[in-house]
Amino acid sequence: MHQTIQDGLEDFLAGTADTVERVRIESHLRECPECREEVRLMREMSHMFGSLRSVNPPVPTPGFYARVTDRIEKQQSGSFWAAFLEPVFGRRLAFASLVLLATLGTVLMSRETEEYAGGPSPEMILAVEQDAPLVESTPVIDRDQMLITLASHKQ
Repeated sequence: MHQTIQDGLEDFLAGTADTVERVRIESHLRECPECREEVRLMREMSHMFGSLRSVNPPVPTPGFYARVTDRIEKQQSGSFWAAFLEPVFGRRLAFASLVLLATLGTVLMSRETEEYAGGPSPEMILAVEQDAPLVESTPVIDRDQMLITLASHKQ
């Protein structure tokens, strides 16, 4: 089928084409036997489908559309974030967070008390030079002293 026919064929077959379009298609159909045969077959098929149409189409029962929309709404999956809005889940999440916080706090406090509970270790006492003169301590001096100590360390 030629492109000139295809552009307005649907309106032509439905009978809704304007006069100019209808005249253009009819003149092409008079000149082109291939397009004329194809349009004839389309009209036959349209009549066959029309003959299958029921005289009394079935009418849905009252409330049918409401039931369908309710079923669709029930089948839709909720958002991931909707789970956080449920009160039961919120309470469980808050409880789990508090238990985690308490556990981490207990571990942190037990490590601090174990480390400093017995006082300085013998290695710490021996590491301090007994005859070293007392020097004024400021953050700048401490930083410089640590840099010197690290730079002169031998393994």
